[in-house]
Parts: sequence; structure tokens; C-alpha cells
Amino acid sequence: MNVPWVIELGREGARNLFRHKLRSTLTLLGVVFGVAAVISIMGIGEGAQRTVLREIAGLGLNNIIVDSVQPSAAGLSRKSSSRGAEILRYGLTEKDVEQIRTVLPGAAISVAHLVKQKVFYVSDRVDATVLGVAPEYFNLFRTELIAGAGLADMHERNGLRVAVLTELAARSIPALGGIIGKFIRIGQHSFEVIGVVSIPMQRGSGGVVYLPLSTARRLYGTTTFKGEAGGAEFTKVELGQAVINLEDEGSVACAAGIVERTLKQNHENLDYNLTVPLDLLKSKQRTQRILSLVLMVIAGISLLVGGIGIMNIMLAIVAERIPEIGVRRAIGASRHDILWQFLIETIVLSTAGGIIGCLLGFVAVPLASVWIGWPGVITTGAVLVSLAVSWGVGVVFGIAPALRAARLDPVDCLRHE
Repeated sequence: MNVPWVIELGREGARNLFRHKLRSTLTLLGVVFGVAAVISIMGIGEGAQRTVLREIAGLGLNNIIVDSVQPSAAGLSRKSSSRGAEILRYGLTEKDVEQIRTVLPGAAISVAHLVKQKVFYVSDRVDATVLGVAPEYFNLFRTELIAGAGLADMHERNGLRVAVLTELAARSIPALGGIIGKFIRIGQHSFEVIGVVSIPMQRGSGGVVYLPLSTARRLYGTTTFKGEAGGAEFTKVELGQAVINLEDEGSVACAAGIVERTLKQNHENLDYNLTVPLDLLKSKQRTQRILSLVLMVIAGISLLVGGIGIMNIMLAIVAERIPEIGVRRAIGASRHDILWQFLIETIVLSTAGGIIGCLLGFVAVPLASVWIGWPGVITTGAVLVSLAVSWGVGVVFGIAPALRAARLDPVDCLRHE
């Protein structure tokens, strides 16, 4: 069969569809919605995967992050001070860090000092966690400077009272003209805000305020006082966080096991949380693949229904055009010609549904992105897959009506009324 004949059959198929606009439109709906669902699912899934991978990768795939976590009251280590007040101890210690340095001599370790004080801007409370860190801490993550300047060696060396806020913390402060150059109060001390950064969140739902490590240790120490009616409580946390950075990504899993065993020797009450971004990334990828597969099956069911609708209407069309088939056979058309005539008509119908479904998907993905909160991504592969699937539906569900038309006896067709 030559190409011009295929084009002519395609044109004739399109003309036949336009003769019955309502019937053709209703038949198209199943394919249209099925293809739109495929485009939307693939676009939203791709956007979700890229967003999650970007956030996890921002934590550093070569990093192992250990956070101090307050256990239940039964798991707290208690010790009485000379004044009779109770001191509650938990979390990471300098001893832990030194042991990790010993067992992982090639790893770079940066620690963060947790400041358990409330943050205020003028009289407004700011929902933020306060960490004292060294300047190199930011190099371990995918950090972007949004405004101002970051912490430098000068701030650490001189113990200056400066602060760098995460973007989330900066947005929560109602400062006219921006927060840079303004002062925030942490406990009893004021700090000048010198910069705003974008960095993956590791603590709580609020933002983070970063202070020079030397300043945080000097002003706040490791013990926090909490006064209550009838007594006082002191909480001691030596280190709020430790970030272990490995040179080789392939050694992260082994190193994480070593860190876990080292910490378990010193912390029976499990007052720490170990995060391995690389493991988290692999887990998220597996979950995303399973979710995408489930959603694609659901979209496939929609296409199956649309394909059944196409086959049903094509069988009706064959029954309507039996006299036409008889005339074509009488003037020399072969069974092969009749088969291709109806099959191409079905493919035109399903392909038209695929194109309309793609256009609908292009509209649905941005709208869904606004609702779900992350950007959808429509890839060329998603479009090609959707069009190929719609074309395949036409072939699979059009072959039965086409074969039925081709097998009709021409004499019986001419006698048909």
C-alpha cells in the first residue's frame, strides 16, 4: 500500500467522522480523558520526583546527618546539680564526635550548637530554631545566598553577634524594607541580621536562625534553664547536630552503619536521629515508581473504556455501511483494501482523541500544580507516549471491526437493505 493511498484513506476517514459530529465527539471522550490523565499523571509525577530529588540532594548525598532528639521522660538522663536542681541530659556529645572522627578518619565533620531560646523581632515572636554553626557548615549543603552576606571566618573568630536567616524565617518577620540590617532578639541578646539563605530544612516546620558557633557557645552555653512553680529544671545538650561528610558517595551506606553502631554504644535511650539523604533518596524513588505505576494503571483503565467505546461505534458504522462495502468490492476493492479503510478510520478517530487529550493535559498540569503545591513538568517523552498509546488504542480496538468489514460477502452486501 503506497503512502498517497494511506493519506487519501485518512482524509476520507476524517470526512466520515465529520458527517456525524455528535457521535464522533462522544466516542472521542474516552480517549481524550484517558490521554489527558496519562499526560497529567506523568507531568505531576515528574514534577514531584524532581522536587523531592532536588530537596533531598540539597541535603548532600555524601552527608550523614545526626540530630539530637529529646526522648521521653523515662529515657532522660538525670543528674542533680550542687544547688539541688535537676539537670536533664540528652543528645550528642563531643565524645561522640571524637569517636566518629576516630572510626572515620577521612570524613569531614561539622557540628551545630542548639540554642533553646525564643526568637523575637521587636515584640513579635518568630517561629524559628536557632543553631550556632561554623562557616563551612553551609558548604555541606546546597546553599543559596538570597540576600546580604553569609557567615564568615571573621564572625566566628571574633564571636560577633550576627545572624543569618533561612528564607522561611525571613518571610515570617514583618520588617519594612527587608530584614537585612535589622535586629532580632534571641533570649536576652540582640543580633544583627546580615543575610538570608535558602538551605534544606532539617528541623521543625519553622525557619532556622544561624549564629556563629563561637558566639552561640559563649552566650548560651550548653545548659538551658526552665523555671516552674515549685522548682527549676536545667536541660543540657552539648551538640544539637553533627554532619558527617564523606568524599565517596559509595561509602556512605557503610559509614552510616559505623556511625549508628558508635552512637548506640553511648546512647541506650536513642536520643538522636540519624538521617542518610542517599538512603532517603533511594526510598523516595522506589515509592515514586510504585505510585506512578498505580496511577498509570488507573489511566490505562480509562483508555481501555475509551477503546471499547471506539470498537463499539466502529462495529455500528460497519453495519451502517454494508451497502457501501458491497459497492467497493464490486468495483474492484479487495478485502485488504476494506480492512485498511476501516482500520485507518479508527486510527484517525483515536489519534484525534490523543491530540485533544494532550492539549487538555497541557492545561490540566499547570492547574493541578497550583493546587498540589509543586510544579508539574510535561516532558517530550510523556507527549510521545500519550500519542503512541492513543494510536495503539485505535489499532487494537479497530482491528476487530475492520476484519468484520473485510470478511463480508460482497453479494450479501449488495442485497442488504
